[in-house]
Amino acid sequence: MSDTLRYKIVISMVWVQIALLPIIYFMLYVTNNDLMWRWNLLNWLLVGGYLIGLLALPVSRGLEKPRFLKWWLRIDFWFSAITAILALQLLFYVGRHYIDAEDGDYVLYHTRGLMMAAPHYGLGKKEGLFIRPMSKSVQVNDDDDGKIDCFKVDTLRGCFYGLSRGGAQASWVLPLDSTKYHQNAAYITNLIDSLYQAQPLFRDYYHGTFVFPDNLAEINYDSYSIHYEDSISYNSIDCIDGDSLHVTIINNGITQQSYPKDSVVNFSPQTIKTFIEKLKGGKR
Repeated sequence: MSDTLRYKIVISMVWVQIALLPIIYFMLYVTNNDLMWRWNLLNWLLVGGYLIGLLALPVSRGLEKPRFLKWWLRIDFWFSAITAILALQLLFYVGRHYIDAEDGDYVLYHTRGLMMAAPHYGLGKKEGLFIRPMSKSVQVNDDDDGKIDCFKVDTLRGCFYGLSRGGAQASWVLPLDSTKYHQNAAYITNLIDSLYQAQPLFRDYYHGTFVFPDNLAEINYDSYSIHYEDSISYNSIDCIDGDSLHVTIINNGITQQSYPKDSVVNFSPQTIKTFIEKLKGGKR
């Protein structure tokens, strides 16, 4: 019986599963160094190990086997079955990353967690079999049904930007290199205005994030709220109803005021920046 093809298949499955143990341990160790395996290789190997444990025993049915091999296959089967019930669904949902867009060596990706209602799109760079996260992210409230229409990484000007359409609309212009970003202020300012004009954001389920190149202040659009934050103050604009704006300025104290909605000509990033700075009396 030990010379039959089915017996050889069973033995090969056992050895493959054993060989996977040090490989998976090494891959887990690598991910602790802030790296992700491309194509979710680690997840697929873990799934493969569980499947081998579940299939090896049924494949060996009816074969004459050494007692040690019989017990090994039984223990392996039940261990794989119990852990698979707990872990397999998580491997397909929690432990994976999803590539949403690519530009050369750069990718825009998101991961999912059980408690995450909407993903943060992270910026990463391909490095062989790995993706290295770059600590840059974009919030998109699309419940995983968005479509990235534009994604660009401009290393010469130190920025990355994009547009997303789907369950919610989003756009962003963010620094990749603050020095280059500041040096190309005119270009970046025009880019921010162009993306906003292509997709105005002051409405339900729309989100946008822009960083101004002159002072690196950040403006965030979140439906009918706008948040503007520079190095010394935090400011928010909320639409109370169809005709009023509620403005909060936190700058050595809290100032709250209401204004007619038409006191702001439009809600473009540059207009909001000018409006906030006037309210602060030009203080930086």
